[in-house]
Amino acid sequence: MSGLPSYLWKRLIFPLAFLTIIFLGLALFVPWQGFFINLTATFVGILTTLLYVDYILKQHEKSRWAPAKALIDNRIEQFANIAASQFRTAFGFPSSVFDENVDMLDPASRRREMARISQNVLMPAVTGNVRKLNQEDWQKLGRQLRITWEAGDRLCAVFGNKLEPDALSAVLDIQEEIGGILSLYSTFPDVLGVPDEKLPGKKLGSALADRTAMERIVAEHVGKILRGSSSLLDGLNKE
Repeated sequence: MSGLPSYLWKRLIFPLAFLTIIFLGLALFVPWQGFFINLTATFVGILTTLLYVDYILKQHEKSRWAPAKALIDNRIEQFANIAASQFRTAFGFPSSVFDENVDMLDPASRRREMARISQNVLMPAVTGNVRKLNQEDWQKLGRQLRITWEAGDRLCAVFGNKLEPDALSAVLDIQEEIGGILSLYSTFPDVLGVPDEKLPGKKLGSALADRTAMERIVAEHVGKILRGSSSLLDGLNKE
């Protein structure tokens, strides 16, 4: 939220604070009939006024933007949920993995539950389930990953200047990891998800090793996406 512009802090607040310290030091060592004490008191008064004005401006901006911020937070939550849920679907986990006792109408509870699913249900299952994806699964996941990427683009394009730096960084990090998966899949659609007997190359052992290495890279990307999604949801609950 905006208060005093940053350049005023550099050109006004910090210099005044520095001068206040200087005058206080002079008052202690060079009394001079209370002259420096009066200067110190004056500068303290000015600083107090400026800091109070800064506080009032920030509170005013916070109040003014509260309705819009709630809507933006909902968009961030939707993106984080999609980023994680695409793997729940791809890995074949049913909706029953969600705790039925959680109040999904309460934003904080809902976010904690989605973060729990990401960390405690999906994360431990990433490596094994990436290996199980067949060609059809990969085609579906590829389409969903592109949808999620585009959702992140819209979020940044429309609300980028209103997102907190940590939230913006998390969205971009998730997009970066999605891009890594899509790049690998687009380059090797004839390897990922392909049955052993249909793998390209003359030596099956070598082809299997290549696919295993690619699956390991994909699993690393997925893990980072799930951690990023949880980070976004946790960040919203801390605000």
